[in-house]
Amino acid sequence: MMTGCKLLIGAAAMSVALAAGSAVAQELKKVTVVSSTAGVHAPYWVGMEKGFFKDAGYDVSWREVASSVDRVTVVSQGDAVMAGTGSQAIVAVMGQGNKNFYWVGIPDSAKDISGIVARGDVKTLKDLKGKKLAIQFGGSEEIVDYYLLNTVGLDMYKDVQLVNLKQSEMIQAMKQGLIDAAGAWYPEYARLQDIDGTRKIASVADLGFWEKYRQIPAPNALVVSKKFVDQDPAAAKRFLAAYWKSQQWVIDNQAESAKISAKISKQSEDEWLAWEKMSVRLTQKDQAQQMSDKGAYPIMDKMIDFMHDTIKKIDSKPNYREWVRDDLVTGQ
Repeated sequence: MMTGCKLLIGAAAMSVALAAGSAVAQELKKVTVVSSTAGVHAPYWVGMEKGFFKDAGYDVSWREVASSVDRVTVVSQGDAVMAGTGSQAIVAVMGQGNKNFYWVGIPDSAKDISGIVARGDVKTLKDLKGKKLAIQFGGSEEIVDYYLLNTVGLDMYKDVQLVNLKQSEMIQAMKQGLIDAAGAWYPEYARLQDIDGTRKIASVADLGFWEKYRQIPAPNALVVSKKFVDQDPAAAKRFLAAYWKSQQWVIDNQAESAKISAKISKQSEDEWLAWEKMSVRLTQKDQAQQMSDKGAYPIMDKMIDFMHDTIKKIDSKPNYREWVRDDLVTGQ
């Protein structure tokens, strides 16, 4: 009788444990994050693979969205909870008066991670006059290329033939001779240089931003859905904490991160590791300074002036600080 009783108790306990496990699984909230396939976005892929987001209560799926502005729009519409994008894109959307997202961080910094690659008789920036230059409108390279051409007295919007192409389309366009040059960030920046007959004619490093700000003219940015945050701020903090935990894991485990990133982003492990050598990953502790007047804010001020005064892409100058939730940035 005692043995049978023990068996019944054991079976009941196992049933309770299985039910509890099932309840936990059912409680995972399904959410989507979006980004490009650039190496900076590895924390999404690693966090999914290593279970950091699940530990925070989320079943995360990742989706590639090529356009930086489109990523911000997808988040502001609530179709994704978080995106990695370019800061020029968030300024563009801020300039439209869209307040359905928060700016919550800067994931990295770099000295030389983008630039202009050319073919044929285009050997210098000055040679671009009248030539076809491909850029992804609204992306971070747009402002970089404008600054680069300005150093030799050329106005990118008047003196060259601009071709709006997604980064992923630039390689084929260059191979087919449809464009004379392309402004791109890594990995396309490197892939363009691997095409026979091409050469790098300018780099973001030529602008001196690294020496002055330890950043590029249009830093990468992290945005989250306002709806997602406002519905449950505590849960949103757990989600962001999982992102930063993943970022630290990437920093500490580059070899395995390369394998995970290659599997999801379709980059080679060597390409991903090359990105790591070119950039500096920032942690959650770095954000208090990054998101301040001692960090990226002066760069944002310059960018807003450029977009409003120079290229007139925005009708008014947004106060980007209104989009920042300090408690989400610092985690406090």
